[in-house]
Amino acid sequence: MNRIGLVLAVAACGSSSSKTPDAPMHVVDGHPDAPIDAAPDAYLPDAPEPVSGHYHYVISRQVWPTTNQQARDDGFDLNNDGSADNQLGMVMVSLAGQGFDVQTPTDQAFARGTPILLADLGANDLTTSQTATFTIYQGSDPNPPACSGSADTVCGHHLHGSGTFTAAATPRDTPLTGAIATGQLTAGPGHLSVSLSAFGATPVTLLGARAKLTPTAGGIMTGILGGAVSVADRDSKIYPGFAASMNAVVMRDCTALSSPPQCGCASGSSGASVISLFDTTHDCNITTQEIHDNSLIMALFAPDVTVEGQQALSVGFAVTAVDATFTP
Repeated sequence: MNRIGLVLAVAACGSSSSKTPDAPMHVVDGHPDAPIDAAPDAYLPDAPEPVSGHYHYVISRQVWPTTNQQARDDGFDLNNDGSADNQLGMVMVSLAGQGFDVQTPTDQAFARGTPILLADLGANDLTTSQTATFTIYQGSDPNPPACSGSADTVCGHHLHGSGTFTAAATPRDTPLTGAIATGQLTAGPGHLSVSLSAFGATPVTLLGARAKLTPTAGGIMTGILGGAVSVADRDSKIYPGFAASMNAVVMRDCTALSSPPQCGCASGSSGASVISLFDTTHDCNITTQEIHDNSLIMALFAPDVTVEGQQALSVGFAVTAVDATFTP
């Protein structure tokens, strides 16, 4: 991996990281937002009006952008400056461009049921509804099970549109509110608790979360979700997940993990690049602290937006969901 090339690739993507941070009083969807010292609830919408129907789905794919244009298309304008914000999406594009496969581990995680993200779309009608809601629950207990046994390398049996699940009691976010016009839901801002599977199954809270989704025939829903990850969630959830994924690459490509500094990594392999970039203690293991202190990571994962009065890292990604049964 070329360290300088990776930094320049992200810097040239037109992300929001170079923008002047929002003023303490900023604007969301054309309305003044609460000041920085406001109570957290000041940033959240009121409870949505009741709707007549609820449509339940399980997210079957979380798709990361592979080009700068896709990253922009999958992002939302979180700070009303006229530009789509998706810094983490740009990071994923750059990692993929440097030979790191971020989509395959994400697909495998969803197929194995780690995580299970259950989606609740509330609407009076899926074509036109002046009031609509959307939220996500963490799921468990899939029936059928995700995998048929330890020998099953494909899995994903719970994602065929007929699965039943248990929705976790926490976290429970206030549903995003919006409307459906010509078959497309537009909702937010608010909060969504989602797993960014390239960085592990632990859910993060998307601040200023938005949804743009299209329910289609056959119980399938497609679209994009986005928002911003707080610095606290980045440090405590994104970085540990990233360290784990880098260690997986090292274990795959390197055969002498007790023999630093080369660690038996194949020449020119991704594992060799990971060791060169991140293994500052020369023990063939990548720690969360090494990720946190790395200058490259500091540049790539720097906050690029101010949302709900705090600096945060913008993210957006595409999703596909299929029919599911769960309560509520």
